[in-house]
Amino acid sequence: MSEGKDKAKGQGESELEDLSSLSSSGPLTSSARVAILAALLAFKRTTFTELMLAVNLPKSSLNLSLSILKQSKFLTVRKGFIQIGGPRTIVEITPEGEKAIKEHLFLMQNLAKKLLPDKESE
Repeated sequence: MSEGKDKAKGQGESELEDLSSLSSSGPLTSSARVAILAALLAFKRTTFTELMLAVNLPKSSLNLSLSILKQSKFLTVRKGFIQIGGPRTIVEITPEGEKAIKEHLFLMQNLAKKLLPDKESE
């Protein structure tokens, strides 16, 4: 009987560790910053305006989040010039950013597997 409790306790501790990792991962404690990196994982490189539309954030919030992610070396922001459209701000994910968002998403996926019921067993 005690063994079953210990096993359940072990699983609960594992879930708490996953939650702790998600909530203490620095720049990725904000859902906006997670959304930005997830979008950049798909885009690799995009304009500020396209990113703003993709993550549905106002300019000021996007600027603040980009600044935090840039300080963490998760992305680069540079000014570019497109002949047809003029100046553009280009945002690009770095290898460090890719690694961080993939680890974050992996933790979320594992946590979801543990906490959500399996559809086949319902």
